[in-house]
Order: sequence, then C-alpha cells, then structure tokens
Amino acid sequence: MLIGRVEHDPKKQIQAQLPESTINRLDQYRELYQLTFGEKVSTSDLVDLMLRNVMDRDREFKRFLKDQERKEKQEAKQEAKQQGQGGEALAGEPRDGGGERNHTTGEEDRKHGQPKQGMGR
Repeated sequence: MLIGRVEHDPKKQIQAQLPESTINRLDQYRELYQLTFGEKVSTSDLVDLMLRNVMDRDREFKRFLKDQERKEKQEAKQEAKQQGQGGEALAGEPRDGGGERNHTTGEEDRKHGQPKQGMGR
C-alpha cells in the first residue's frame, strides 16, 4: 500500500462532494486497508492519508513550502531587526551606537575605545 497507518491528530471538519465512482473506490480501498492492517478505517481518515501521501511526494509542493518557510524566516528576521532598532536612545546618544560624541557630557562612545573627555576643562 502507498499509505501507512492512520494518525489520530485533532480534526477540523470540511465539506466535500466527490463523484460516486470515487466514493466506490474509497470503499474498496478501505477494504484493502482493513485486510492489510487488520483494523477498520473511516473514509475521512483514509482521505487524509491519501492527501498527505500526495502532498509528501509532490516535489513542486515541497519547494513551495521551503520557499514559504524561507520568506517567513526573512520576515521574522527583519521584524526582529526593526524592533531592536526601535528602542529609545538616551538623551544625546545616537540610536545606532555610532562613535558620536555625547553632547550632554562631551564623552566619546566607549565602543570605540576613546577616553572620556571633560567639557573643555
């Protein structure tokens, strides 16, 4: 069989209409499932297995999912970067932490290893 055993995940209900011929084939597949695994399977569980099997094997769908994941990661990274820059700077301090002089104290930014200097004294 192309499908494995049923996983019992939480379910959401959908409404679908299928041709009678497809429903007849599903019933036959349910019989095969029961013979193979020794247990009954509901039509909804069987349809779930079949759909997941198709999606798992579809290379184009896998690429689509990877692209979506990559986009989401990039967006999250951009959002985190924007939130990190959005904090309030102290009075006279640059937001980007560049080596500008603090106009209140005349001190140089310590990140650049410059010594403290007084205000002309």
